[in-house]
Parts: sequence; C-alpha cells; structure tokens
Amino acid sequence: MARKKIGELLIEKGYLDKEQLYRALESQKLSPGRKIGQILLSEGIVNADQLAEVFSEQSGIKMIPDEFFKKADPSILTSFPIGLAKKFKALPLFIDTDLHVAIADTDQLLMNQLYMIYKCNVIPYVCSSNKIMDQINHAYSRVDSGEESLKAEEFADMAGDADMAIPDLIDSNDEAPIIRFVNNTIAKAVKEKASDIHFESYEDEVLVRFRKDGKLYVVQKVPKAAQSGLITRIKIMSRLNISEKRLPQDGNIKVKIAGNDIDFRVSTLPSIHGESIVLRILDKRSQKLSLDESGFTKRDLERMRKIIRMKHGIFLVTGPTGSGKTTTLYSALTEINSPDVKIITEEDPVEYQLKGVNQIHINSKIGLTFAHGLRSILRQDPDIIMVGEIRDKETADIAINASLTGHLVFSTLHTNDAPTAFTRLIDMGIEPFLISSTVLGVLAQRLVRKLCPKCKEAYYPPPAILEELGLDPAEYANHPFYKAVGCDECAQTGYSGRTGIFELITMDDELRRAVVTRLDASDIRKIAAAAGMLNLREDGAMKAIKGITSPEEVLLRTQEDN
Repeated sequence: MARKKIGELLIEKGYLDKEQLYRALESQKLSPGRKIGQILLSEGIVNADQLAEVFSEQSGIKMIPDEFFKKADPSILTSFPIGLAKKFKALPLFIDTDLHVAIADTDQLLMNQLYMIYKCNVIPYVCSSNKIMDQINHAYSRVDSGEESLKAEEFADMAGDADMAIPDLIDSNDEAPIIRFVNNTIAKAVKEKASDIHFESYEDEVLVRFRKDGKLYVVQKVPKAAQSGLITRIKIMSRLNISEKRLPQDGNIKVKIAGNDIDFRVSTLPSIHGESIVLRILDKRSQKLSLDESGFTKRDLERMRKIIRMKHGIFLVTGPTGSGKTTTLYSALTEINSPDVKIITEEDPVEYQLKGVNQIHINSKIGLTFAHGLRSILRQDPDIIMVGEIRDKETADIAINASLTGHLVFSTLHTNDAPTAFTRLIDMGIEPFLISSTVLGVLAQRLVRKLCPKCKEAYYPPPAILEELGLDPAEYANHPFYKAVGCDECAQTGYSGRTGIFELITMDDELRRAVVTRLDASDIRKIAAAAGMLNLREDGAMKAIKGITSPEEVLLRTQEDN
C-alpha cells in the first residue's frame, strides 16, 4: 500500500482544504526544489506543530518526548558543529547505547553523517521546525568552546583589521587568534549570565573579569603583548576611534549569540598602563521586566500598581548605581503600556528598547540634557514621561510642572533611602508645598543575591545575627534559615540570580504635612514606618526567613542603611 502524501494527511486532519493544496502545488511548480510542507508553512496555511504531527504519522518516526530535551548532553555537540545542526535542522541529544536525535525532516545524508561521527545506531525523533531551532540555539549556547588560553605569540596586532561585524559568535569560524579570543570571551559571559565584562590593563598583563550577581571574579589573565590587539579589536567592533588612546570613549556592539540578539554598552578609559574597557551586557532574555518577578511583597505590589495607574504626579525610585532602579521603572512602564497611552522616556543611555514607547538618548555634548529634552517632550503630548535621573533643580522644576499639568512622571534620584528623597528635593531648591502636592510615592531598593536552590543548606543563625536583622531571637530560635554552600551549578558561589529588597513610601496627609514643615528624613521615616513601611533591612529579613537569600547577604547589602 502506497504511503500517503503530506498534503493528503493534512486534509484528512482538517488542517488544509483541497483548494489550498492545489494552490500550494501550483506554487511548487514554480520552485521545484521546495517541499510542499515548506510552502504551506511559509504561506501560513499550516503551522509547524501541525506539519510535524503529519510528518511523524507519514514517516512512522515518533514525536520527540519533551523530557528528552532535559536529558540533552551538551558535551556531544562538540563533534557536530552548529552550522550542520542549523542546515539539517537536527539536534543530537544524548547517547546511551544509541544516539537519540531530534529532526525536523528526514535526510539520509544526515543519518549517514551522524553514524560516521558518533559510531553508533541513530534513533531519530520528529520535532517541529521552529521548536528545533530554538532548542539548537539553547543547546549550543551551553557548549564549552574548548578554547585553551591563547599564548602571547598567537596574538597579532589587529590595528588594520577592518572586520566591522560578527555573524553568530557561537557559529563564528574566524581564524585570527584575537578574534577567536574576543568572541569566546563574549559568548562565555553571556552563557554565564554575567552583567559586565572588564578588560583591565596592568603593568605586565591584561586581566579579564566578569561581574555576576554583583560580584567580580577573574576569568583569565592575558599576556601584555596581546593588549594592543585586544583593545583595538573591541574598538573596531564598537565603532570607536582606534587611534584615540588618550580620551575616554563610549560605544556599543550588537551581536548575535546562539540566535539571540545581544547588545553591549562599551566604555574605554585611559590608565597609566594603557586603556581599560568595560562591556555592559544588555541581554533582554535575562531581564524579567515584570513587577511580579521583581521581589515585591503582596502589599507593596498592590501599592505600586495603584501609584503607576495614577493620571498625574511624580513617582521616584532611589538607590545607588547598579541597584536595579531603571529595571523597576521599565517593569512599571511595560505593565501600563497600551495603544491608548503615549509614553516618552529620556535616558542616559537607553538600555533596553521597549516596543510602543518613544525613547530619547540624552547627549549633553550637543546640548540635549535631561532638562532640555523634558521641555521638548512636553510639546509631544505625552501621557506618561520617564526621566532617567533628576540631577539638578532645572530638571526637577520641569518635572514638577509636568506633573501639575496632568502628566504622570517617573524618575530616579541618587539617595540611599526613600525618606531622604524629600530632603534631597528641598536641598535642590524645590518648594516643599510643590513636593507634597506632586510626589505620589518614593521607592528605595537594593539587589540581593538569591541562594542557589541546588546547594543551599539549612542552619540556625546565632542570636546576634537575628538581632542585627531586626528579628526576635526567641521567636526565630527554631526557624531554619539557609546559607550559601557552592556547587557546579552556581560556579561555587552559593548564589544564583538576584532579587530586589524595597522600602516604599506612599504619600498621605500626615506625610504631606511633614514635608511642608520641612521635617528631616528621620522624622519622615518614623511616620512612614507607623503607616506600615518596611525598611530595606526588614524587607530583606522577610526574604531570608523564606529561604530566598541568606541573612549574611541581607546584612551586607543594607549595612549603610542602619
């Protein structure tokens, strides 16, 4: 009995009608090399899952069980380059006695190549084409490149290199040692979810360090002879002036890593031993722009949502550099962004592009300051404005006036806690009655490292630690807390990822009176605490009680606030 064709099976299952099949067959005559399934998929008549289902039925090859992807062994991929995987839409998963492989289509050449590479029987499983490409990108991003540390003599001076872009770094086959080294370092940093890459020039070496979860650690020491080529290569990638070595420069790099677009913000700085470079990794995949994922308590989350849905007023987020202020504001904007609302932001720099939001990059060199940009924004009929930072009285005045004329304004301030934000605005020269009538709330925040779920270990802290956290030692004497241990999953740090700790002040009549009468920050803190505000350490203690982080981490991140 003849095997049914893909088109017939799609009609039988109701995914296709005869007229659609006829038109697809006519299209196939114009491009004989294309399979009917590819044509139907490209025209949106069937989806990838439907096509995979009928292909499995036609070929007699089982659909891939989802748990097989969890069993995938990255070490076997070093023998099967990503270029082949993408060409054949095939992903080797693991070997027991046989090789188990996910495929989107049958190809005898592929089966032969897999047998020759792995020297064992090949068992294929059908997977939809879009899912397999996602799995290929994910799997190869976990593969260790296997690059050994490059020797000084391998590095050439790349000052004449005119290569301005990288295709996919995982798939890159550049032979020049300096290019391979930079590509591998960038790919490794993204794979390890680092936030920054530091190339630091010293007297006799160049140190490469990653910042992960707020902590710096050394990745590699590069010979001094490689410094010139290394700096030049990164400058070329970020389109900076390679001949200018005396002044700081700022640029950016856009690359593709395992199929994902990643942006890098680049900063160079001259030092006595040559230039140092820092790459800030702006990876949207690792940034959860959601208030639900930020770490707020249920009560504070409800209060936040009430504030960001106000029609006018100012909401301020405070904290030191690197405390997650911008991410919190992005999360708020993402939640309230809709087609019937116009949102304009001015930032220095724009870190993430938000769909449906007009974003302005501040450039003080050409006179586009926060104050100047804010004046122009108000002529664009916005509903919501985000000002990256209120740095001076001029910007604060315009933001206050914007809120008084019916705009909702978000911004940040550099203060250590929420109560100090009010005195900071007064110190800038803003009238207290204007502050009390426009500020809706102030949020102070820090980031604490989350304990690695694989290796965290229960323990009972001594009473002194509990007292420092603000907890009653008698009440929590028998309550287990958790400490960092370290394992392969967390690179022996004991921590994986970060979450926020917060103190949120919302304005009420008593607070307004306190601001108008110019009470100091300590008095405002007492009033806010009486109204139910948790300070940073108290919020951190709650997360330590739940086992999210360790008591030591909370104390470390809040030591200047108590």
